[in-house]
Formats: sequence, structure tokens, C-alpha cells
Amino acid sequence: MASPALALAQSPPLKPPAVSVTRRIRHCWSELPLDLMRMVFERLGFLDFDRAKSVCSSWQYGSRQCKPSNKIPWMVLFPMDKNYCLLINSEDKEKIYRTQHLGDNFAKSICLTTYRSWLLMQHRYKEKEVLTRTYPKHNVYILDLLTRERINLPAFKSANDGLSNPILWIDEKTKDYLVIGMVDVDTLISFKKGNNSWKEIPQLPKSCTEDFFNMVYKDHKLYCLNCSFLYIFDFLGEVPLKVFRTSVRGYITTKGGYISRPCNPCALNYCKCNIVVTLRGDVLIVKSFGPLVSKTWTFKIYKMDPSTEDNWEEINSLGDESILLELGITVLAKDQDGVTRNSIYFTENKYFGGYEKNGIFIFNLDTKKVEQQPQAFVSSSMPLSHAHWFLPNFKRE
Repeated sequence: MASPALALAQSPPLKPPAVSVTRRIRHCWSELPLDLMRMVFERLGFLDFDRAKSVCSSWQYGSRQCKPSNKIPWMVLFPMDKNYCLLINSEDKEKIYRTQHLGDNFAKSICLTTYRSWLLMQHRYKEKEVLTRTYPKHNVYILDLLTRERINLPAFKSANDGLSNPILWIDEKTKDYLVIGMVDVDTLISFKKGNNSWKEIPQLPKSCTEDFFNMVYKDHKLYCLNCSFLYIFDFLGEVPLKVFRTSVRGYITTKGGYISRPCNPCALNYCKCNIVVTLRGDVLIVKSFGPLVSKTWTFKIYKMDPSTEDNWEEINSLGDESILLELGITVLAKDQDGVTRNSIYFTENKYFGGYEKNGIFIFNLDTKKVEQQPQAFVSSSMPLSHAHWFLPNFKRE
């Protein structure tokens, strides 16, 4: 009789555990369920989305079912006399995207402001009209530069060069929209979906609206700044209501928001003031000082604090947020590739003393240095008519 030890040795070998069998099965990422693939793609920014859809044919198919998420500012550039725009993603400044043809008259228009992927456009004047100041009625329209959807607005008359201090807001889901702007020094007009014509905003005393030089619209509130006061109007109802006023004397020292004074025989300095509303609703005054010839800029930021005697206190940091100056808002920069925290994103599309400061810039409040964007394009020979920071929305409700 065989010993127990020998019997054990001669018995059939034991089957490996089921887990070992499982390990021998190779997972194929290309066979992810479509629902799971959509969940992944919906969480990706534009650059990662673009890379992921190139992995394989099934991922490319899955990418067509969703759109990339975007929380960072892009640059939109307007080449002179062209019917298209150039787009630059802050995550990848070396790549330039070209939009579709945006209409035969696009090159004859100028972008006044942006909201998400929408542009507020106004037809340019002819040189003869500028010289003689015999302006016709002003024509404006709203254009989605990603889908080419266009909303034409009625013409209006203005003593200015069209709408000044323009505001654009649009609801991506309902397509409700609101456009606000000044047509002379004391007249504020608006147009919203459902109206037949532009309307002067009622119940705003002339002493309020006179000399408004900067406005921001956020969460159904209009923030208006002039040389003496900051006003806040509630637009949630049918009629705008003034809900707040505070003095800015001592912080705004010049009519129209600009100071021009000699700095040295070869250069002039100027100061510009902007209202900014942060993500959590704090109200800031941002004063920018910049010479006309060099690229040296300095900024001062004051935060409204009703608990203090004069309502304003100077701050030196934005924390994990960054300012989009021309839009009057902040964006979260923490854990966002392509956004520099504690920085101010701004544009210059103006002429001073024959010198053109036309471009897009970032001022870092930590290093106190300014960087012109994008370096690769700035060095090219293509002239720009305008440039803007904007927040494109690739998703549609």
C-alpha cells in the first residue's frame, strides 16, 4: 500500500484559483461600454478630449456622443479683413485653430464683447463716415463662433460710435439674451429676446447714468461704475431697480476711467479702472497703470467691504482665482491646466499716440510680470484687428 505521502504525490494536481484565470484575461480599453466612455469624455478638457478621441476607432466614435468640458480662458483673434477667427487654447499655445467661414460681412464687423462662445458684433464704419461724423444707424448682431448661429438685432441711433461699454448675456438652454450699452453720455439702452426695438432703461436718473465708463452684468445684476459711485441694478424683474450705491471717490480719480500724464519726455502713462465680480460675488475695482511705449504694467485691486468706513480695502492676492478683466469676472485657477492662478488676463486693442497696443496679456500678481500671448502668433506677420479673452462653451443643453 502506498504511503499517504506517495498517494498525495500521485494525485491529480489541484486546479489554480479562479482569480488566476481572471488575471490571464487581457482587458481591452477599446471595449469600454459606451455609457462609461461618455462619462470619461464629459470630464475631459479640450486638449485631453482631443488626445483621447485619437486612441482608437471606438474612442473616436464615443467622442462624437459628447463634448469636451471647458473652464479655462481661450484667446480669439481677428485677422484683418478675414471672414474667420483664430482660436488659441491656453493649455496648448503652440496650436492655432481656425473657425469656419463666419459670413461674408464678418470682416466688415468688429467684436464689441464676448459671452461664452457668443460674440457681440457691430458693423464697422466707412472711413468717410468716421471723418465727417455722419454715422448711419448702427447695426449689431450676436454670433456663435462655434455653430455660426446668428441673431440679428434692430438698428439704433447713437451719438457715440455705436454701443459703448457693451454687455452681452445669453442663456445657453433657453436662448434668452440681453444686450446693454450706452449710446451717449447719459443714455443706457437694452434689447432682450422678445422685444421689437431697443429700449431706454427706465427709472435710471440722469445723474446715475452720466459718464458710466465700465459695466458688468452677472447673476441678473448690472454693476455700473462712474467717477463718483458704483451702482448696482437688479434686472430680475421686468423693470430694473437700483438696489445699491457706494462712493468710489478717492479710488476713481478721472473722468472716463483714464489718466494721461507725462512720465518722461518719451512716454505717457495712463490708468484704466474696471469693475470685477468674483465667483463668490465679491466686488472689486481693478486699476491698471501702463505706459504707452513699453510693456510694463502695474495693477492695484480694491475689494468692496461694507463693514469698513469707506467701503473699500486694497488686496494683494486673488488666491486660487484669476481675473478676466474685459469680461469683469474671475475663473477658478486651482487644478486647472492652462490657467495661471492669481493673475489678470487682459487685452489692449487701442491706439495711443500713434502706437498700437493690440494684443492679449497676462499679469502675474505674484511675480509682478506681464506676458504677451501667444508669443508664437505675436511674432507672425498677420495683422490683427482685435483680440479677446473668452470662455468657449462646447456643450449645448
